[in-house]
Amino acid sequence: MGLEPPKIYRPSQEKLVNAQGKKSNTGRKNKNENLTRAEKRAKETKKRKKKNLFRKIVIWVCVIAAFFAVGTILSLTVFFHINNVTVSGNKLYSKDEILSQCTIDKGENLFMSDTDKASQTLEKNLPYIYTAEIKRKLPDTIEIKITEAKPAYSIKCEDKTYILLDDNFKVLEIGAQKPQGIKINKAKVKSYLPGEKVVFTNSDVGDCLKQLADTVKNNNFTEITAIYSNNVSDNYVVYDSRIVFKLGNCDNLEKKIYQGLAACEQLNDSSPNVTGTMTINGDKSAYFTEK
Repeated sequence: MGLEPPKIYRPSQEKLVNAQGKKSNTGRKNKNENLTRAEKRAKETKKRKKKNLFRKIVIWVCVIAAFFAVGTILSLTVFFHINNVTVSGNKLYSKDEILSQCTIDKGENLFMSDTDKASQTLEKNLPYIYTAEIKRKLPDTIEIKITEAKPAYSIKCEDKTYILLDDNFKVLEIGAQKPQGIKINKAKVKSYLPGEKVVFTNSDVGDCLKQLADTVKNNNFTEITAIYSNNVSDNYVVYDSRIVFKLGNCDNLEKKIYQGLAACEQLNDSSPNVTGTMTINGDKSAYFTEK
């Protein structure tokens, strides 16, 4: 097991150990006794300097810590109160509208203000705000930089009005009279509150629509005018409002859409206004059925 057996000391061995210990202590005493008075004084002075240095270090550490503690308390209670709030980048909403929805008020402490919460509140309560970037500027200013949203998708309702969405599917407006951006066809919607993301009745369809939308956005497919999904295996995009790309499932969407666009270029050479359906299975071939 790698263990040593216990050692047994006989009386003679114990005496030997004690004798060695005494000899060692005697050696130290003799060594100290052999020092001259000047050497002893120098040794004691060295010890005293070490103690004084350690004491000074401790005192300075305490002073610095107290300084920072007092500074922190003063900055959170007496100094750095917000006196100015600036707004830039806004066109659709006035400064007063933005400030009325901002959760940061004048008089608050600059460092205690919750900028993340304020950004989220602005983006929700004022839907056409895409992002609200809020920064602190010493000594007393809050800067709000607005990036406004643009309608990227629209869903037609039963009353023939439209729900407008940004490219993250956040609801910008309900009851719009005209569609804007890419149409989302055949979409059944469960919830569409302004400032919140639209919720589709079928969550699988919603996931497929988001994948289609992200693919179109990331690849800047400006020729795509509509998207829709029936289920996870039955998804579509529409080219130039006249040719439907039947894509099947959502695997390799980028490749499939590029393949369809290439085929449409050839069709446009011979029949620029042709309409119909193009079935794209992900292999090298695409099948077009004219309407």
